[in-house]
Amino acid sequence: MFLLKRLLLLSCAFISNFFIPLAQAESATSEQLKMRMTQVLTQELKQWQKYAKVKGLTHSMTVRVPSGAEKLSLCPTPPIINSADIDFGQVQRKLSCPSQGWSLYVRAKVEVTARLPVFNRVMKRGEQVKAKDVTWMKLSLKGSDKEVLTKLEDIIGRQVVRKQHRFKPIKAMYLGAPVLVKIGDKVIIEAKSQGFYAKMPGEALESGSEGEAVRVKNLSSGKIILAYPTGKGKVSTRF
Repeated sequence: MFLLKRLLLLSCAFISNFFIPLAQAESATSEQLKMRMTQVLTQELKQWQKYAKVKGLTHSMTVRVPSGAEKLSLCPTPPIINSADIDFGQVQRKLSCPSQGWSLYVRAKVEVTARLPVFNRVMKRGEQVKAKDVTWMKLSLKGSDKEVLTKLEDIIGRQVVRKQHRFKPIKAMYLGAPVLVKIGDKVIIEAKSQGFYAKMPGEALESGSEGEAVRVKNLSSGKIILAYPTGKGKVSTRF
């Protein structure tokens, strides 16, 4: 009986010593994946903040590693993670370890807030954005806010192509090209051809963006012609 008890104790000790390192290895792999995911997403946010000149950006991140990661061997090098555009909200990325022959998808919830330009009133389709229409607010960003505009120079002067509510992120897809010529503007008409160049005063009879045909009155001849805005107060004819 004494011998049997001793054998049982030795068996338990052996099993305990076997499973502790294994559990630690499994935990280490999950932790490695979590740290790598956090590192890459944080780096992408910093790059986006710098590139887009975002003010007052803060974020929090919750990474969820699949339970299957516990069965994977620890990667000797940082796992490879597929690159993507900046992500907010629910994020999923593929991480892999070629030397160990495994790959899996890891999810994260990325909550981002930033100080962004917003419209301070409802903007109707066809309106041109003026400086007085824009203010700054601290906003929480969602996954659908990837194309949000962050700089005033990308907003002011452009034309609204879809009705916009106030105090919402401003997206590039809702704004058209900047209006270069407005109705009633005095403009310079430039006429160019091979070996020929002339310019004359004119008056815009329509508003238009770069490349759009607008009717312009030639104040020298009184004729109404089609011309194309090329800059503020400038239009060009095409032959």
